[in-house]
Amino acid sequence: MMRRGSGGNAEYMEMACELARLGARTASGLLGRVSVTRKDDDTPVTEADHLVQAAMLDVIAAQFPGHAVLVEETVADPVRHTAIAASEFCWVIDPIDGTRNFARGIPMYATSVALMHRGEPLVAAIFDASTGRLYSALRGGGAFREGDPLRIEDRAYSSDSVLFISSFRRRTPPPVIARWMQTYLFRNLGSICIHFAWLAAGFSDGAYAPECKLWDLAAGALLVSEAGGRLSDPAGGPLWPMDVARYGGEDLPMVAGTPTMHAELVRSLSEASLDTESE
Repeated sequence: MMRRGSGGNAEYMEMACELARLGARTASGLLGRVSVTRKDDDTPVTEADHLVQAAMLDVIAAQFPGHAVLVEETVADPVRHTAIAASEFCWVIDPIDGTRNFARGIPMYATSVALMHRGEPLVAAIFDASTGRLYSALRGGGAFREGDPLRIEDRAYSSDSVLFISSFRRRTPPPVIARWMQTYLFRNLGSICIHFAWLAAGFSDGAYAPECKLWDLAAGALLVSEAGGRLSDPAGGPLWPMDVARYGGEDLPMVAGTPTMHAELVRSLSEASLDTESE
């Protein structure tokens, strides 16, 4: 375990990996054995989400009392952590991404940890419970799966290209989504974090999420970019830096992919937007 205050980006990445593994261990024994309740926004949450998050926050509070935290679920003891506006460092955590899968006993979920510095992801770790593998990344230092370097292969898009598209549960899918599903191979694993990790590993060519939160995004975005991929808002604009202190849980739509696929997805989204405006 890293000593409190020892600092260093490599050490921060080591801590992110430890936290992701801790979260995965805490969750594993509760798979499919939890009851589901609904939050104010009608999204599901289980006791496992709270237990996993609490275990990770205990470590952060002990090791980095000067760091802030931004997490998906309610923080039971927020005074242990520095306020977001008062710290350059903020740990962003999704304890269980894929809660619906987890509650049904489907082992397709992830624990995601990112440390943001001055509004940009610095280190990242995602534990993919479906494979038992840990993905990690360090800004400027590369992306890894179980310590092995990841590098996205850029290739021409085709009818064999795989595209991860998140569910459209609360909005009507725009026509461009139907066109994509007719053009590419569509997959939805029920976990945006796994979508990012698998994109970084080369298992897909692109990903689109219209309802993405910062805790879904922070770690995976660094994985994708450090593996050589591209990630932006739907118009192609940068996501970072952002004022984390002002983030209130709003959606951060994003599109990601290999350089070629990302450019094509942004182009088609832009054309679709223009078509809508002209109607």
